[in-house]
Amino acid sequence: MLGHSYTPAIYRELADMDYRRFEVEPEDLAGFLAGDAWEGVNVTIPYKRAVLPHLSELSEAAQRLGNVNTITRLPDGGLRGDNTDYAGFRALVASLGIDVAGMRALVLGHGGAGSTCAAVLADLGAEVSFMGRRADPDDPGSLTYDELPTAGPRFDLLVNATPVGMSPNCPASPCSLDDLPNLKAVADIVYNPALTDLLMQAERRGLPHVGGLLMLVAQAAEAIEVYTGRAVDDAAVAGLTRRLSATEQNIALIGMPGAGKTHVGRALAGILGRPHVDVDEELERELGMGCAAYLERHGEDAFRAAESQVLARVAAASHQVISCGGGVVVRAGNYGLLHQNSLIALIDRPLEELSCHGRPLSLRDGVERIARERAPRYRAWADLTVSSTDSARHTAQALAVQLPEML
Repeated sequence: MLGHSYTPAIYRELADMDYRRFEVEPEDLAGFLAGDAWEGVNVTIPYKRAVLPHLSELSEAAQRLGNVNTITRLPDGGLRGDNTDYAGFRALVASLGIDVAGMRALVLGHGGAGSTCAAVLADLGAEVSFMGRRADPDDPGSLTYDELPTAGPRFDLLVNATPVGMSPNCPASPCSLDDLPNLKAVADIVYNPALTDLLMQAERRGLPHVGGLLMLVAQAAEAIEVYTGRAVDDAAVAGLTRRLSATEQNIALIGMPGAGKTHVGRALAGILGRPHVDVDEELERELGMGCAAYLERHGEDAFRAAESQVLARVAAASHQVISCGGGVVVRAGNYGLLHQNSLIALIDRPLEELSCHGRPLSLRDGVERIARERAPRYRAWADLTVSSTDSARHTAQALAVQLPEML
């Protein structure tokens, strides 16, 4: 019954409730439920069905869906099980701003989460099909991923109800949207990273898309009503979702070699109260030598491959300020690694102020040539740009002023 890292903050913000996490082994489940360590409890995988024999009453939603995520005590000492994931996913669908009635929806994953998503969509008038790695023996109409190229064109709405793409194993995707050419919207119940690979594919197509953070907050709000009898205002749910998103999103700094990304990053991290991660410093620890020495010894291709591996690990985390190497834009795939969970800021410094000292590529190719080659990608990747000032701290302050508008 290990809760999500966001959950204590959600309960504290929405209801000033003390929320603690308990990790319970299967053999200890009955004793935990019978004990007095809790007043109300949220249940996570793999216990959503395992708790059913220990409950004396189920809500209508829990009966229908066959699984429970919220348990409360009854006056006679019995336990009542509820399912608030239904309300959470319904809020997620509503946020897409489209009418799903009559749509043909494909739900990836036919476990408990997929069944909940399907129930919501069916209640809203959609025609629902399931897809998984294997066909569901209890559902003769379920599909496998091998059938997607043929079956995909008939679907209007895609919902990912699997953990594929969740941090730290990201970006990853259960399928390609190329096999779903007629989609009108995409929803993914994964909430970390903020943009899964599926959602980034949808973004490139210009499709309405939404991640799972709103579902997490909305189902918690429903659970709070179960626990307390007091409804949580929809505006409070939306506002907290925005604040959590802004708090967890990384700030990633890109720009030319020598633009001051490391110094600005450290200063910005101090201003925002966030940890600072320098990708070059992480890379040097991994390589066991300096970046310049590795470049000269092994060549640029090997260096860029190692840089991407380190960036994938660093960018999968959240709530950081990340200073990237100047050549991070050389590999197009690095954009997705950053974009999935980061606001990308370009540090723009005049070329005549850039130093080549200790930078073999700048010495070899010249600053002007590197700038010509990389400038289009710097501009395309950046969500905002800040001009370098007389000091790293002043530049960081100028950047921090822009952030509230972006976040």
